[in-house]
Amino acid sequence: MDLTARDAALLRCRRRTVAEATQAVSRVVAAGEKVLVTAFVAAIFALILLNIATRAAGRPLIWVDELAIYLMVATCFIGTSLTVRQRLDFAVTLVIDALGQAKRRVVDAMLTVIGLAYGLFLIVLCWRLFDPVQLAWSGFDIAAYTAASLNFLYTDPTQTLGIPKWVVLLVLPLYAVGVSIHCLANLVEDLGWAERERIAADSAATLEAG
Repeated sequence: MDLTARDAALLRCRRRTVAEATQAVSRVVAAGEKVLVTAFVAAIFALILLNIATRAAGRPLIWVDELAIYLMVATCFIGTSLTVRQRLDFAVTLVIDALGQAKRRVVDAMLTVIGLAYGLFLIVLCWRLFDPVQLAWSGFDIAAYTAASLNFLYTDPTQTLGIPKWVVLLVLPLYAVGVSIHCLANLVEDLGWAERERIAADSAATLEAG
């Protein structure tokens, strides 16, 4: 084996290592997202039953409605991130279905790059929203940070629950990071660095040929 062939083999080995590591991280994130979605759906169901019972008894709990709404929104965000990895997100495939396998991989990779850019952009926005660096410079003094930055994220409470809004908004960075990781895993598969792995909706992971 000459030097060029040896370098090519080493490059393929490194790509495979990176791809497998990315897939492993994506699997862990997907497993956590499944747990969160299941827990949130169960909590929403329980809150609806509680709401029905309290209203029937003439003593409704207003905070139940707000909590159920927040959980529903969080479920949508986390569930959407999961469907990206499952490749179950909505798509118009009229053009893609007419392409050959090689061209379809190119289009899939391009679309995945767009999704990755979207996820990274959301991470930047979340970083600016939560502003952890400035918060740390303020010694995690919420009052001092709010006065200096005029960012009321850490002081404004929710309407009925009374908890800080930043707790509710934590779903945004979780969603952004999850989408970015899943897009990276999809991308290494679209590029042919690893076999395509599908995370089944029923929690069972199956492999299909890349």
